[in-house]
Amino acid sequence: MIRSKKLFFIISLVLFINLLIGYSNAYADYAPPSYNYSYWRDSAAAPAAYEATRIINGELLGVGSLKEPTDIYVLNNERIYILDSGNNRIIVTDANFKLIKVIDSFDNNGQIDRFSNPQGIFVTDDYHLYVADTGNKRVVHLDENLRPVAIIDSPESELLAENFEFKPAKIVVDKAGRIYVMAIGVFDGFMEFSPDGVFTTFIGANRVKVDPIEYLWKLLSTREQRSRMVQFVPTEFTNLDIDEDGFIYAVSADNTDEDVKRLNAQGIDILRRDGYVPPRGDIRYTREEGPSRLIDIDVTDSEIYSILDAKRGRIFTYNGDGYLLYIFGGLGNSLGEFDTPVAIERVGDNFLVLDKALGEITIFEPTEYGRVVNEAIRSYYQGDEERAAEMFTRAVNLNANFEYAYGGIGKAFLRKGDYEKAVEYFKESMDRKNYSKAYILYRRETLRGYFPLLMTVLCILILCTPLIKKYIWRNIRGIPLFEKEELRYPLRLIVHPYDEYWELKYRRDKRVNLIISFVILALLSLTRILQAQYNGFLVNYNNPREFNSILEVVYVVVPVLFWCIANWSLTTLMDGEGKFSEIFISTCFALIPLILIGIPWVLLSNYISADEVTFYNFSQSVAALWCLYLLFVGNMTVHQFTPSKTVGTMILTVGTIGFLAFLCLLFFNLIQQLLSFAVTVFREILLRF
Repeated sequence: MIRSKKLFFIISLVLFINLLIGYSNAYADYAPPSYNYSYWRDSAAAPAAYEATRIINGELLGVGSLKEPTDIYVLNNERIYILDSGNNRIIVTDANFKLIKVIDSFDNNGQIDRFSNPQGIFVTDDYHLYVADTGNKRVVHLDENLRPVAIIDSPESELLAENFEFKPAKIVVDKAGRIYVMAIGVFDGFMEFSPDGVFTTFIGANRVKVDPIEYLWKLLSTREQRSRMVQFVPTEFTNLDIDEDGFIYAVSADNTDEDVKRLNAQGIDILRRDGYVPPRGDIRYTREEGPSRLIDIDVTDSEIYSILDAKRGRIFTYNGDGYLLYIFGGLGNSLGEFDTPVAIERVGDNFLVLDKALGEITIFEPTEYGRVVNEAIRSYYQGDEERAAEMFTRAVNLNANFEYAYGGIGKAFLRKGDYEKAVEYFKESMDRKNYSKAYILYRRETLRGYFPLLMTVLCILILCTPLIKKYIWRNIRGIPLFEKEELRYPLRLIVHPYDEYWELKYRRDKRVNLIISFVILALLSLTRILQAQYNGFLVNYNNPREFNSILEVVYVVVPVLFWCIANWSLTTLMDGEGKFSEIFISTCFALIPLILIGIPWVLLSNYISADEVTFYNFSQSVAALWCLYLLFVGNMTVHQFTPSKTVGTMILTVGTIGFLAFLCLLFFNLIQQLLSFAVTVFREILLRF
């Protein structure tokens, strides 16, 4: 007996430590060299979509070393413009990096004018050059012969402060000639200028990010104190690009799901974010590293866009719906890694990444996997779904973890009328919307095939009803199990709670009630496990990789215990007549509706469509309300309270549970820190000896 107790204690201790260690690693970051993010936001290994093939620097171009270049622009896959900011010049090459010319000055009304630390560049199809000449606090617009068309150096408007200092950093121009400038120190969005260089308005300002604690502190402060505090202002953008339709793609370092935006002419964000992961770079990272810091964005055809993370040197590419396609790059000293990446561009399908510190450009070419994914996205965007499905199939053969591709294949099967396969692929893709569409058609087709058989069986059952009542139903009711009072009483209680709770307190055997209560708790735990594992696809949002039966049991038992302890503690002070065992029994009996309604829906939820999920949610709400009603009646009967006092007690019980939960979390946190300290000391000892 003693050995059994020791064994039980050791197992409990191991499980407890395991739970603590499991929680401590919840934010651990591990990513394979090339990866993507799954629907569950886990890092999933993926083949490399791009590989670095060569590096271009100033010596190879024949213009000397590049000094702190900050921007690069590719014109129609024909010309490449490199903004060599430290040398105040623009280097123009063809698509193969053969030098065409170097622009380091221009004729400004008969005088030689030069740039000063320019930060941004844009070139139109007719070779007009726009330069954000940051050091000279102006925007320079040159024609194809490098003659000044306009110089914007001191915009005036009532929207601008009197001491406003114009420091343009990045620039784009739409086909109508409107100029959009990202200026340093401007928090109201991008500055929009008319084609003739007149400032018109701001567009696309980021939302103000308010810290609730700081805001509350500010409300309580005096006017003088508030004047010394940091003002709540929108975050600045870090870069922008424009697509062929005139939509502006912008990035900022706000660390929110809106770090990437697609702005229309009114400055309204219309970026689609239907992907598994919001377009914001890495979503799994260590606390020390922090989230991605987006520094540039490049948009190409078919609404494909890529963002550059300056913090980890990675490039993330998304399609127009916001699905992450592939990730590559990194910081380091090897080919394909960077020191201070600041800009990305594309020449065809090749990526160019500009490194400011090293003064070089790394060229990435697509691998077979990258080419297949690009072609699949383009084919689907152009409406060639046959070709898209073929490419998605090849992508899946190269990368079984590419969940988005399964959705593309599913759409092809849906169009062909193969609904069963479409359902399978949409499920693999975690595409619930299209899964529901395919499933409705599949279910209709299946029912049509079995309809004659079902109607035949139904007619036979109707005709044989008297015989069934006489010979089958009577025998079923006569089964001794259904005659058991232990089985009939809980069912009777949930429909007649006032009478049966009274009997539960004063007449029934307490030992039997306790046994039934533990059985109810076990059944409810089983219900939760079944729901987490076998609920239908449309209502099950549990990550199968995180499924843990022990935790599911804990999620049932711990709240019940918390409720009973909190309720007993309160009612003891409020002259309640209920004992702890009576509170526990009445609480467990109140949980029966969750079992009776929950278990059938585990099966039914596998045969419903998205529109019918409403019935599932309604039944769960009914079960919860029914449970709450039984809890109310049980509480009132056990403690002999009035209805109003019972309601007040239940509300206070919930508050007490919150307090108990806080104390427990504090305790576990201290234990976790203590264990972590012990592990650190142990490792230190091992290293020293």
